[in-house]
Amino acid sequence: MDPQNSGFTIGQLTDSSTNPEVISVCKCLISGESSTEEVKVRESKRKRRIFTTVSRTEKYLRDRRIPELIRFIFVKILADAPQNPAMYVEQLINECMICRSGLGKAPVLFEDRHLEAVVKSFDPGNRGWLSAGQVRRAFTTLGLTPEAEISEKTPTQDVYEKLRDTQKRELYELLNAGKDTYDEFCNE
Repeated sequence: MDPQNSGFTIGQLTDSSTNPEVISVCKCLISGESSTEEVKVRESKRKRRIFTTVSRTEKYLRDRRIPELIRFIFVKILADAPQNPAMYVEQLINECMICRSGLGKAPVLFEDRHLEAVVKSFDPGNRGWLSAGQVRRAFTTLGLTPEAEISEKTPTQDVYEKLRDTQKRELYELLNAGKDTYDEFCNE
């Protein structure tokens, strides 16, 4: 293609695998009779600025766990099916902030009755304990991270309490986006 006529490329279009530095540029970015070298320098600066912005954005989202927070809110909306989702989200965020300050109950996804049902489903014979594999599956079923070391026979009451505590801890970590303290979280 002729750069004079196209207005959108510099030089000939090439396969990106052979020359990854060539990018499309609007003619308005090129002043008059700039040399190809000057354009490449500007392209390079522009690319760096774009990549830097993208990198900063990704880091911001990752550090503050924004995708996980949005997922939590979305799942709560689906689980509770409110008539007015916007008002529900506002109320949920307020509950999260009150909880984060240590003054309210954690708006966890699974209530105690859900956790009890999951534990019972892994112990249908009422043995009173779960194997390490069953404990891992219970955590995974609820989308929670199991402990690194799990005893081969864990009492069902301990599993229930660990599920409840892990759910609260993971919510706390999500709401605090990387802060290290877990002191007096969500008084009950």
